[in-house]
Amino acid sequence: VKIVAGGEGTCEVEFQVDEEHTNPAGLLHGGFSACLIDSVSTLALLTHPRQVPGVSVNLNITYLKAAKIGDNILVKAATDKVGKNLAFLNVQIVNKQSGAILAQGPFL
Repeated sequence: VKIVAGGEGTCEVEFQVDEEHTNPAGLLHGGFSACLIDSVSTLALLTHPRQVPGVSVNLNITYLKAAKIGDNILVKAATDKVGKNLAFLNVQIVNKQSGAILAQGPFL
């Protein structure tokens, strides 16, 4: 996984789906996707001008399409709001070749 962009409350990483990232059906594992979403949202929050560390209190992921071995994937996180005790972010997992959104969700 490689960080390709970030700053001002955003972060973008990319990676290629390998066998170690997949479920028994050979598709990108939902648990691995959730881990990426959680991690990239935290990195985005750390680049926010207020530089606020935090912990996730809610992951709400909608899985829309599958990715297979060899697909190039982007994970994009953006901070919508940083409040006193909570931060609100949106994250998308996107197929780099097709532009299709594979998974997305708001996170606190």
